[in-house]
Amino acid sequence: MMQWRKPVSKHKGGEDHLRDEEAMRAIELEMLHNIHKEIFGRWHFIRTSAAKYTMAASVLLMCCSALFYKKLTAGNESEWLVVSTKKGNIKTIQLPDGSTVWLNSGSAIKFPEHFAKTREIELINGEAYFDVKHNDQSPFIVHYGSLHARVLGTAFNVKFYKNINDVRLSVTRGRVEVGNKAKSFGVLTLDKEIIYDQKVNTHLIRTIDAEKVAAWKSNEINLYSVPFDELVMRLENTYNVHINYDHNKIDHLITTIHFSNYNTLQYVLEIIKTIHHLDYVLKGKEVYLKKE
Repeated sequence: MMQWRKPVSKHKGGEDHLRDEEAMRAIELEMLHNIHKEIFGRWHFIRTSAAKYTMAASVLLMCCSALFYKKLTAGNESEWLVVSTKKGNIKTIQLPDGSTVWLNSGSAIKFPEHFAKTREIELINGEAYFDVKHNDQSPFIVHYGSLHARVLGTAFNVKFYKNINDVRLSVTRGRVEVGNKAKSFGVLTLDKEIIYDQKVNTHLIRTIDAEKVAAWKSNEINLYSVPFDELVMRLENTYNVHINYDHNKIDHLITTIHFSNYNTLQYVLEIIKTIHHLDYVLKGKEVYLKKE
């Protein structure tokens, strides 16, 4: 009877990879030789069994080759990790290169288990602050929506929510190049913020206090001239509530506001009432806003 001897695969690169391929070819030749002997050693079964043997050998070889290839290629591509935060929580993440990311509540980020020559990650949704370890030989690129930020080593804040028109990036240290697939929008330096409108594909750059924008890391919220839907989203993520209001009547309001995660929701709603003359009703996890 034909005997199958399981190959030993150490899954290495370089010379070990070539030795594994040679070993696999030797196994294939041995199997074909044994099948040949088996078929022609029993000549009276040739008419009924030859096709079956040939098919079985082909299937077996295909399966073995596929498994062997999978073993050889496993590990060549680094596994990607997804980290997210629940509403009301902030998380600190250590990246493979030693860089640090603060992830705001209701946010998600994706990055490889091991960086390649280029350090690339994706902000899937939400807000994140990056303190990037400097490396002249390995650019650090953050993809967010249709945009990307490219640095060598610096610190900056990115705010990208899929359902909010305004996408913002502000720099607290160093230099950050921002652009999309078509072009670069320029290099931002300390206290510069770029605001990109996802609807009309336009951008503007302005000067702000970037440290205050990123103060959410220490539970302080500073919003500068943000649309009302962004303010609502921030309140929902911070206090884990749902806010109901007439978008047609209120969405046009622009807000600049400061508060802390330690302030109660009612305290913040009172501030909003004073700024925009909005009445509110708070029922459990539901908030209702309307014009006075």
